[in-house]
Formats: sequence, C-alpha cells, structure tokens
Amino acid sequence: MLIRPIRPQDEKLLREAFRRLTPESVYQRFFGSLRELPAQMARHLANVDYVQRLALVAEHDNKAIGVARYEPTDDPGTAEVALAVLDAWQERGLGRILLREILRAAEENGIHRFRADVLSENARMLRLLATEADIQTRRTESGITTFFFTRRG
Repeated sequence: MLIRPIRPQDEKLLREAFRRLTPESVYQRFFGSLRELPAQMARHLANVDYVQRLALVAEHDNKAIGVARYEPTDDPGTAEVALAVLDAWQERGLGRILLREILRAAEENGIHRFRADVLSENARMLRLLATEADIQTRRTESGITTFFFTRRG
C-alpha cells in the first residue's frame, strides 16, 4: 500500500474508486446518494493547493482504496476533515492511518484545529474520532454530529 498526496491527474482514479463504494459508504461520505462522481466534482477534489486544501490517496495495485482530505472552513485556522475508505478495506485500520496522516500533514501546514461532520449513524467514524482525536466540542443536529477537535498526540 502507498499513501501519497493527490495529483490533478487523479480525477479518473477518484471516479473509478467512487464506483467501487457501496451506496451506504457514498451516503456516509457525501450525505446523499450519488450514482456517479460528477466530472466537475472529481476535478475539484483532485486539484488542491497542498497547504490550505490537501488530500492523501491510499493506493493498492495502482487503484485508490481510500482518501483523506482537509478543506478550509469559514473559521480561520480550522480545517474540515473527511475520509472515504473502500468497503473491502474497512475495518483493517486504513481509516485510522489516513486520519493520522492527514492531521499530521495539516499540522505541518500550520493547521491545528479541525472539524468533521459525521452522520450520527456512522458508528465507525464516530469510534475513530473518539479514539484518535482530542474532541473539544460536539453537537448533533438533524442526524449530523459536528466535532471540533485537535490531533491526539
């Protein structure tokens, strides 16, 4: 397995990985159902500035098996974190590795406070944040739990 920063030419890789996600995993990541990752969205997700916006891709056999990213929020100094791991790779520790790596990369870029919006039914992500993050606040509204946290360490 290789973990590396995303590249603009990874649009196709992202779209192929998206097709291998179950509808449940798509819903948990995007909070809605999408049959396909639109080309415009793939372009946006694959093009980052590597400082304020960054994504890390986990690859196996030249195929994406997971992606972690952070994006700026309206709150200066706080980045939103999101993860997606292909279903066949879930429950193997890949999400934990990706979360640790994206938080470490953000801190190297001067970002130390994070936010994550998680569906309240997404037990895996709730557990992951509970064990890997120092949570300052959390609030649940309309089935979405928003966490503000720092990297545990």
